[in-house]
Amino acid sequence: MTGARTRLLRSPEFARIGAELEEHVDTWIRSSSPSELIGLFDAVSISLLKEAFAHVGGCEGTVWLADSEERNLVAVYNSGDDAVSLIGFEQPVGSGIISMVYSQQQPYCENNIGASSGHDDTLDRKIEKHTTAMIAVPFYFAFGLRGVISCVQLEEVEGSKDGFSSADVEVITRVSNIMERLVNETIFSNALGLSDVG
Repeated sequence: MTGARTRLLRSPEFARIGAELEEHVDTWIRSSSPSELIGLFDAVSISLLKEAFAHVGGCEGTVWLADSEERNLVAVYNSGDDAVSLIGFEQPVGSGIISMVYSQQQPYCENNIGASSGHDDTLDRKIEKHTTAMIAVPFYFAFGLRGVISCVQLEEVEGSKDGFSSADVEVITRVSNIMERLVNETIFSNALGLSDVG
């Protein structure tokens, strides 16, 4: 039968362990800096991100993770030429479009960033480039919202397409969901010692 899903039966003995696992993982996440959490993204995750950014016509993309106090979103990965200067950049929560996406937990697409009152151009000035279009989607893993994935088009990059579509937003959202599963698998395997088996 096509489309049928097989579900593993839950063991009553694991119910208590599940709650303890969630608490353990949340404590570990909150005690880790965003720069430490980038280690959760393996080569497959990064490859998926880069392919998605290219597929939608983005010049580059960034993974932003919230710090433990949720005061800033920190750039922990960037696929562009300015990655070295971008990594570690802190965007205050409450300022800019990615912070709005983080707070409202809704995807966002803007094809005329210059006219957007919500755009914070601090990062543009830092890399001396101009963002013309952006997709930003919430990024969840480890039982909660942990950051934002953004993809941009830059005025200075030749050959980039003109703006993003709703289908492009769906692509980045879908990749964010796949990333969540991959990161969760890494976290849970490590937390339960399953990665040591074999």
